[in-house]
Amino acid sequence: MKLLACVICLLLSPQLVLAAPADNQCITAPKRVHACDNLIYTSIKKEKKSSLICICKTDKPAILSLLEKNNVATQRIIIRKLLSKHQLTHNQLTKILKEIN
Repeated sequence: MKLLACVICLLLSPQLVLAAPADNQCITAPKRVHACDNLIYTSIKKEKKSSLICICKTDKPAILSLLEKNNVATQRIIIRKLLSKHQLTHNQLTKILKEIN
């Protein structure tokens, strides 16, 4: 019965399904080769509206390490590319990652 209710809700509100980011748009560690099997979906307020984003939970330590230890030029470039790709600021990405358990 609960499954039927969920299916009906999804059919009645297709904008929720369409609003979910594609897996290739999820924030993952730059060195990730295979698809992430532990995605976390969250929202962030950007330009006075909320946006849905997904993050690979298992990549959290690697991304935080890049954000916190950016004393090497190559690390700064990697972070800049990651932030640009997802249209986030350094502070926004740090805040998102710290809120994930």
